[in-house]
Amino acid sequence: MRYSPESLVAFTEAAALGSFSAAARKLNKSQSTISISIANLEADIGSQLFDRGSSKPILNSAGEQVLDRVQAILDASDSLDALASRLSKI
Repeated sequence: MRYSPESLVAFTEAAALGSFSAAARKLNKSQSTISISIANLEADIGSQLFDRGSSKPILNSAGEQVLDRVQAILDASDSLDALASRLSKI
């Protein structure tokens, strides 16, 4: 399964900021775009990642497990971007 980079970023920002709206502001997206991205990621994974019972979404146990792996993917992507940049200057 391939996951949308935008969904991965939306997920990590929402988890870090504790708010889909705050993630939207930081990423310069609409709140609905962030919500849809996260819903799509949850559908792809087959599990909800946030408890939405309170006023702010809170990572559930599945979300906590997924967050570590998503952050590793994003870190690896940043590393690949840096390598590509260095290689293009050779």
